[in-house]
Amino acid sequence: MQYRVPSKAPRICRWRIAGPASLLPTFLILLLTGCGTTTVQVTGGDFPKPIVPSMPLTLGVHYSEAFRSYRLEESVPQRGDWSIDIGRAQVNMLQTVLPAMFDRVVEVDSLEPDALPQGLNAVLVPSVQEMQFAIPFQTRSNFFEVWIRYEMSLMDPSGDVIARWPVTAYGKTRSLMLETAEAAMRDAAINALRDAGAFLAIGFPNQQELRPWLERELTALDLRP
Repeated sequence: MQYRVPSKAPRICRWRIAGPASLLPTFLILLLTGCGTTTVQVTGGDFPKPIVPSMPLTLGVHYSEAFRSYRLEESVPQRGDWSIDIGRAQVNMLQTVLPAMFDRVVEVDSLEPDALPQGLNAVLVPSVQEMQFAIPFQTRSNFFEVWIRYEMSLMDPSGDVIARWPVTAYGKTRSLMLETAEAAMRDAAINALRDAGAFLAIGFPNQQELRPWLERELTALDLRP
């Protein structure tokens, strides 16, 4: 998957106002629309529970403050600033997906071994490595698009890293289907989060880096896949 890198060029807004003074308010509205900040708050989302075999393991999961409050802020030349907050939504997505993958999921506030509850097989720590977006003005299409690249870190209860692997996601929505740019971008972000959840649920048992740990844990239960 290739990621488009939003331009970092300075934002320039040029408007030449001509005609009757009565048109001035209209031009001011256009100016604010072109150079203002579009804020997209993705707080929820209807995330489906994946239909996958549940592993008879107890997983801890740690959501860092950076993950819980993740927000992308970018400038689009001639189209103003964008602020897209997916922190709450991506936590909601994992709170739906992970319990379908494991018999028990426990959220932990700390990664310190002494602070972890007993009986955990491992602790998952998700992080956002990169997020990008595109609007119709950039792609010359009718679509809003969102790309997210996560890194999943699985740690044993003693704090040692078992494996790290990427989870990539993509979502888009047609701009004409929704009334505002904010709603269209929110829908594209939710679609990307759904894609990430499906990728994680289906791909987890097949990650080469995880196979030794997974076989060891399931063999201890006499449940080798």
